[in-house]
Amino acid sequence: MTQTPMTSATPTTAQRTRWSTVLAVGFAQLVVAGGMSGVSVGLPAIRTDLGVGGAATAWVLLAYALPMGAVAMAAGRLADKADLRAVSVFSMAGLTVFSVAAALAPNFGLLIAARAAQALIGGLLFGMTGRIVTLAAPERTRGRALSVITLLMTVGGMGMVGAGGLAVAVFDWRGLFWIFAVAGAGATVWLWRTVPGDGTGLPRPDRAVLADLATSGGAIFAFLLAFEYVDSAPWLAAAVLALSVALAAAWTRLPASAPTLALMRNPAVAGALLSLVLMATVTGLQSFSLPFLLTDVQEVSPALVSAVLMTFIGGLAVTTPLAGWLADRYGPGRVSLTGAVLVVAGMVPLVFVGESTSVLGIGVRVAALGMLFGVFNAPVNAYLLAAAPAEQAGTAGAFMATTRTIGSSLGPVLAALAWGLGAGPVDGYRLSAAVLTGVAVLGAVAMVVAHRAGKR
Repeated sequence: MTQTPMTSATPTTAQRTRWSTVLAVGFAQLVVAGGMSGVSVGLPAIRTDLGVGGAATAWVLLAYALPMGAVAMAAGRLADKADLRAVSVFSMAGLTVFSVAAALAPNFGLLIAARAAQALIGGLLFGMTGRIVTLAAPERTRGRALSVITLLMTVGGMGMVGAGGLAVAVFDWRGLFWIFAVAGAGATVWLWRTVPGDGTGLPRPDRAVLADLATSGGAIFAFLLAFEYVDSAPWLAAAVLALSVALAAAWTRLPASAPTLALMRNPAVAGALLSLVLMATVTGLQSFSLPFLLTDVQEVSPALVSAVLMTFIGGLAVTTPLAGWLADRYGPGRVSLTGAVLVVAGMVPLVFVGESTSVLGIGVRVAALGMLFGVFNAPVNAYLLAAAPAEQAGTAGAFMATTRTIGSSLGPVLAALAWGLGAGPVDGYRLSAAVLTGVAVLGAVAMVVAHRAGKR
């Protein structure tokens, strides 16, 4: 049933839980996340059909991931004063339109352009999610609401890999984008029917908004891009990183940055964000270290490597709903702190994996880490929304998306650098696992600081 539009008298947080809105946002996030994971299985077919090199196809993913990370922060600040229904519907409708454009792209250049447009418009939803959740779920049920969204986005996003593989097998790589177009159209209608709005429509971007996007978005874009060249072109990575720092410095001088900087000075928020960045790096174990160990040392098939890594998602799916309930029952700060400590404990057995460890033993350890990470993931998001002022819920939500993206990008880089220092594959793996465990320890310490600051 269509929700009654908000008025200026509408409270800044929900009085009752709108589960239909929560599910709509979760499904929309599934579609956005699937745009990255699902398309990866079509890269070989894109390479053959469009006649490009294997390395060039990486830009099918980068053209989606980098703009999305760049636009999230500006979108979050926009969410604090925008008509959420209008912007979220515009976001998913735009993603749908450019999914069709990608499906019809006659050459590689237009495909990359369509992917970038998908990310720029679809990425608005990432910045809007935190604000929508505060209007859809009161604090007493916010942990469960965020666990639903997290579960749909994570498990559903991985499920898109299977759906993408089926689409490529039955049709071709263009079938992937037709799937996203159909799913995006459904998400657009669902958001229109459930997300509250104030009737003001889409905001008009002024110079302040464009300057904000160019500096903060450009800084994040350059920061993420630098990770792609750390190993292959370190001097280029350093130059891009310097550009990121310069753009960030320029952003801090803008009047529009003042409220965000004030929020970042809140030790409860800053500590939780730092913890989220550092904890997200543990995924570098799944995206780099374990695949190489299983392939080079265990000599298992690619299908079995994928099955072992998927146990992390299975473990996450088991504990995420429970973690949301625990956060509502005992407080998100306490549960996310417990989860951070448990993630560190879950990393330790993976440090000692070696040549004699069975594939089953590795899978059990990976599944256990996924279960423990699930205890941290949704509660820390609920904690961030609770720690931020209600009028800055959109900004806090955008921080969540951006910091997680940064951590997930940093993890494989740290793992690769540590691996290269090892005397052999096993030593390289163990060194990378030890480094990521040390980073997780720092993440747990940051969560301790955040939790103590939040209690004052």
